[in-house]
Amino acid sequence: MDLLKPIIVVASFSLLSISCKENETPSAIRQNAFNLENLPVSANFDFKTEQTVSINIQDNSFAKVKYYVYAVFNGDVEELVATRMAQGGANVIELVLPTFCPRIRVERNATGKISSSFHSLSSNTINVSFLGKKAQDENCSETLYAVNGQGGFYALDVEGGTYASTALPNLVGGGSIACAVNKDSNIVYYNTGTTLRYYNYDDGTFKVAHQGNPFNGSYPRMEYNHTDGMLYIAKSEDMYIINPVDNSIVSSFDIVGLETPVVGGDLAIADDGTIFMCCFSGLYKIEINGSVANAMRISAENLPFLPTSMAIDRNDRLYLATNAANSQLIEMDKVDGAWSVVQTYNHKINDLGSYQCEISQLANVDSDNDGIIDAQDDFPNDPTAAHAQYTPSDIGWGSLSFEDLWPSRGDYDFNDLVVNYRFTQVANANNEVVRLEGRFRVKAIGASFRNGFGFKLDIDPNLIAGVTGYNHTDNIITLDAKGLEAGHSSGSTIIVFDDAFDNIPAPSSGIFINTERNSPIVTGEMIEVIITFTNPVDPALMGSAPFNPFIFINGDRGRELHLADKPSTDLANTGYFNTGHDDSDPANNRYYRTENNLPWGINIIHEFRYPVEKVPINSAYNFFNDWALSSGASYSNWYKDNSGYRVGNNLILN
Repeated sequence: MDLLKPIIVVASFSLLSISCKENETPSAIRQNAFNLENLPVSANFDFKTEQTVSINIQDNSFAKVKYYVYAVFNGDVEELVATRMAQGGANVIELVLPTFCPRIRVERNATGKISSSFHSLSSNTINVSFLGKKAQDENCSETLYAVNGQGGFYALDVEGGTYASTALPNLVGGGSIACAVNKDSNIVYYNTGTTLRYYNYDDGTFKVAHQGNPFNGSYPRMEYNHTDGMLYIAKSEDMYIINPVDNSIVSSFDIVGLETPVVGGDLAIADDGTIFMCCFSGLYKIEINGSVANAMRISAENLPFLPTSMAIDRNDRLYLATNAANSQLIEMDKVDGAWSVVQTYNHKINDLGSYQCEISQLANVDSDNDGIIDAQDDFPNDPTAAHAQYTPSDIGWGSLSFEDLWPSRGDYDFNDLVVNYRFTQVANANNEVVRLEGRFRVKAIGASFRNGFGFKLDIDPNLIAGVTGYNHTDNIITLDAKGLEAGHSSGSTIIVFDDAFDNIPAPSSGIFINTERNSPIVTGEMIEVIITFTNPVDPALMGSAPFNPFIFINGDRGRELHLADKPSTDLANTGYFNTGHDDSDPANNRYYRTENNLPWGINIIHEFRYPVEKVPINSAYNFFNDWALSSGASYSNWYKDNSGYRVGNNLILN
């Protein structure tokens, strides 16, 4: 919000042709008949970008089994959204997923023996059966193998979660910039110059596989495909499939669709044969069609680091490493390219290969004695916790974006306050929730109002033992002894911060932060709120993340703004209802809408690239109107980086 902003934006907006890229000037402009404030949105449309799904699992295993749930998006790109430990019988997993997610994959890991099934999200209830399948006494230790150009050779511990590096014998033949693991033969391929070599990790021997190679070059990107037994090689915009038995070229392809720069990076191939590739311009999914390998960009922008290696572990987690003297190991989200550094080493990594566990026996170690072995325990050193459920994912961020002139209408740029969130429900071995972790960061302030932010849980405060991690700086909030906001007769209200300006680095001048293209982009420090419970809680009582988030405007605790049709808390000043442009009707569960049903806040279950200051959201996203007018039936992924979806010059792409 800015006091100088016009209340009504009268400029019309245009839609780019779907074939245009986000920064291109369209050759033909399709005019839309509606300014956003006059958009005839259905009163039944809730502006949700998320859906709640119940997964009912039937399993007759006699031993404990771990389930992994992946959201599967167009192009079969997957993202881990939940893990669950169970021992036979019936189990229910409640998830919050994007509305554009067409299906899920439920993976069953019975002590290293993996099976999975895909399920369409045609309804909000999914039935999954693993009847007749029993846990296997199998063993494995997940390992990433790393090589570098100086001959260094390392094993990185993924299974234990420490990512500790163990030095192996130096590579025979010299340094290498590529490696690939053939777990069926217990060997690690690597190349020196144009010689393909391998290391047998059973007996610790090095051997030459082939002298020279059929394309007369080095192996800058290399991966072994377990589905066909072939080596996949990529260099620049060329790809080859090599038979490692006789060193022949099986196929060659032109890689089409890479953005510049195309250098660097690596290949990684999932157990189902899905090919991923990274280069300096980002993460891609590769689909082979005839003589062409089509590259579909997953990450929205060029990577802020220089990856030279990539691998996938048995849990389908994607890892990259940077090309530095002290390389970083990075876990990356396969949906939007979100990433997190998990370890920094005192040596260089030029390539990674993954030994994916599914055949050998997992180590039968249970460090915290909770009945779940470490290899299947998300929290192997915490006896009270075993697995987690993430919203939106384990490393991704969701976004809450608000217009803060409420109850007056704003300019619909939805950047007055943008807060990123990630919720983690941590459960014990009996699938009861023991704590709720909320991670938040202020992403943008496009206003002069000093707004606070919190959320309400529909859970009895007597079940909550304590709340920690909030940041209150302005003496606006009164807390009880547990850290909950005092004065509420129902539910539990947590105030994350009372002044957004105190949670993001201040600009050198002016009042706009992160919403002007010529301003430096900064992001607030992460605030980690931990809610613990007096006793483990039935997950059915928790509700769905992000629960009921809200802001309170410019230090006025009663001027409380929620998402569409989310009720206010007990401390809200309901005298604001039906003033200005607000058309709330609490008696009919209608809240925080205009007469035309528009909201003042939206939840994007994704890292949101918000509009430039004073640019309405439908002038930055070409299909926002289509989504709203169809009540979410069309373009449910309107905020993604698909070709023609965005007007790049109208967005802050940070």
